[in-house]
Amino acid sequence: MAARHGTLTHTADLGLWVEADSLPELMAAAVEALSRLMTAGPRQGEIAWLPVDLEGRDYAELLVELLNEVVYRLDGEGLISVALEVAELSPVRLAGRLGVIPRGPGHEAGEPVKAVTYHQASVTPLGAGWRARVIMDV
Repeated sequence: MAARHGTLTHTADLGLWVEADSLPELMAAAVEALSRLMTAGPRQGEIAWLPVDLEGRDYAELLVELLNEVVYRLDGEGLISVALEVAELSPVRLAGRLGVIPRGPGHEAGEPVKAVTYHQASVTPLGAGWRARVIMDV
């Protein structure tokens, strides 16, 4: 199964779902899906790699923490997340590196995501793969 994603309707918020074959692919696909939701435009350019080392109680909490990192990098630093390389992933830790490029004049604002919430966040098995769901404050 190739990674897939889409949006969900939720009262005054916006939901996002992602499916992929493995947990590392799921995390990377979620980064890409949220990044594309927040910013349209080219993804070319020299990628800067930033370390990511997150701890949580489960995969859903790690996903929320990771996606809030994507929101912060865009809103706080003007960096668009374009890739995630996972070096370690367990139910309580995600370590790796986040690939980012600077936001430039060719990029258009998308959904104004303020934060990814823990409300209804889930990461669950789906056949031979995985499915994630998060709700975002917009």
